[in-house]
Amino acid sequence: MIEIRSDSDWGVLINQKQLEEILTVFLKNLFINERGLSLYLTNDTEIQKLNLEFRGKDSPTDILSWPYAEDEEDFYLPKEPYTDEVPLAGDLVVSAEHVQKQAVENGWDFETELIRLLAHGCTHLAGWDHERSAEEAREMLELEIELLKEVGLSNIY
Repeated sequence: MIEIRSDSDWGVLINQKQLEEILTVFLKNLFINERGLSLYLTNDTEIQKLNLEFRGKDSPTDILSWPYAEDEEDFYLPKEPYTDEVPLAGDLVVSAEHVQKQAVENGWDFETELIRLLAHGCTHLAGWDHERSAEEAREMLELEIELLKEVGLSNIY
């Protein structure tokens, strides 16, 4: 299950069905077992509040992620008993304002920048963290590039 919500201002900028398909590809490439996620598109003001509350940083950012797995084992072997519900990998919150700014800076459209950020956020949900070490940051970027290629985005790094 992939749930996508957005502030009313941003819903017109996204193709929900396409995003669901792309996120499904990302999750299938990052987790052995089927996973879902929740995505919320909002503005800089809202994401700044969340960034302060959860990371202690009083500034807007492009994407925040909250993985549900508690340890590395959870990334590959779900502990939940079988149900009809797909376990969630976590939550992502994206500032659509940041997406717009960064798209212009990078020379591509809103959709491309959003997909790039979602690849980044999904790798965080799978346990990767570019702030732990330079080596992990490099490996994480390589993984993001592979995810983007899977959905038809090449040569953006």
